[in-house]
Amino acid sequence: MTDKKAWRQLLALLRLMSALILVTLVILGGQALLGHFLTNNVIEGTSMEPTLRPGDRVVAVRKVTVKQNDIVILHGPDNPARTYIKRVIGMPGDFVWVKNERLYINGQQVAQPYLEAKFMAASVRLWAKQQHVTTSGHFTDDFTLATLKATHRATVPAGSYFVMGDNRRVSYDSRNFGFVKRAGIIGVVKWRYWPLSKAQTW
Repeated sequence: MTDKKAWRQLLALLRLMSALILVTLVILGGQALLGHFLTNNVIEGTSMEPTLRPGDRVVAVRKVTVKQNDIVILHGPDNPARTYIKRVIGMPGDFVWVKNERLYINGQQVAQPYLEAKFMAASVRLWAKQQHVTTSGHFTDDFTLATLKATHRATVPAGSYFVMGDNRRVSYDSRNFGFVKRAGIIGVVKWRYWPLSKAQTW
C-alpha cells in the first residue's frame, strides 16, 4: 500500500469519525433542548381516571401559562421528590367550593365536562365496597377552601393553584396537601400519544 493511499484512507476514517461525533452531539443537544421545554411522563395510579389511565403516556410543556382546567404535572407539595398529575380547579384569588356534586368558583357553578356519570357511579360503589359501608356517599365530598384543613383560607393565594384529580373519590390532591405554588408545576399536559387509539391533544 502506497503512502498516498494510506493517507486517503486515514482522511476518510477521520471524516467518518467527525461525522459520527457531530451527529451524536446534535442528538444529545436536541434531547437537552427538548428536555428544557418538554417533559415525557407515564401515568401511574388512578387519580385522573377516566381522563387518563395507568400506562398512558403524555407530553407536558414547561414554562407556559397555567389556565383553569389544565392538566398539570407537579412536584408534590408534601413530598417534592414525588410527582403528581392533577387538574387545575382554582386560580389565584378564586373562591372554590363543592356542594351536592356541583363545583362553584367565585359564586358561579362551573361545568365539569371531564367527569363521566357512569364512571362516577362505579367509583362511588367501589369506594363503598372497599370501605365496607352501606351508604354510597358522594363522588366529590362537599367542601369549601375555608373548611379544608389543608387550605384553611377562603381564597387561593396569589401565585398558587388549587388542584384535584378527576377521580375525586380516590385522588390525593389539594384537599389533602394544600395549594400548589407556580414554581411547583413542572408542566402543562398537551398531548397523550399512547395508547395510539386514544391519542389526543389538549
